[in-house]
Amino acid sequence: MRLKISLLKEPKHILCVGWTTAEELYSCSDDHHIVKWNLLTSETSQIVKLPDDIYPIDLHWFPKSLGVKKQTQAESFVLTSSDGKFLVNVTCSSLYLKDILV
Repeated sequence: MRLKISLLKEPKHILCVGWTTAEELYSCSDDHHIVKWNLLTSETSQIVKLPDDIYPIDLHWFPKSLGVKKQTQAESFVLTSSDGKFLVNVTCSSLYLKDILV
């Protein structure tokens, strides 16, 4: 057994991760990007680039309730930054994430 270690030229640190479903998650990193990860297809896509003055600390994704009742509920996305601000997005679809954060 061999241990192989490789170093990247630029460090890429993920600061926070939010699961939306069993196969999909969102992450924020030091490079001010919010990235969507699909674990089934191993596909990643950049959702939004945050402004340079926002340093994300934590994120939470509150999906629609999947109860017995067929009520339409909004999804909530909350991102906290190092300056104490909360960036909140309440939508009916995750496609509108770009609108509130840019």
